[in-house]
Amino acid sequence: MAKKKKSPFKSNKHEIMYHLINSGLAAGLVILGSCANGQITLKGFGVGVIAGLIVLIAKFKEYWDGQAGEYTRNIASFVGPISL
Repeated sequence: MAKKKKSPFKSNKHEIMYHLINSGLAAGLVILGSCANGQITLKGFGVGVIAGLIVLIAKFKEYWDGQAGEYTRNIASFVGPISL
């Protein structure tokens, strides 16, 4: 019987969750920073949420780009060898 390879997503789920939480905390700080002047308005909160989402995506993308080789190699492995 052939041994089935373990998915890199399953083996690294704790690391991925750590980086998602870290990105979420950075986004939360940006949202809180939008209320730093002492006035909480709907417009200010909305801008803070949009900026927070941008930070969340950017921080997680920064992590994901560092791990790209580990995941993309295994995702495309069922296609076969690809020569460029």
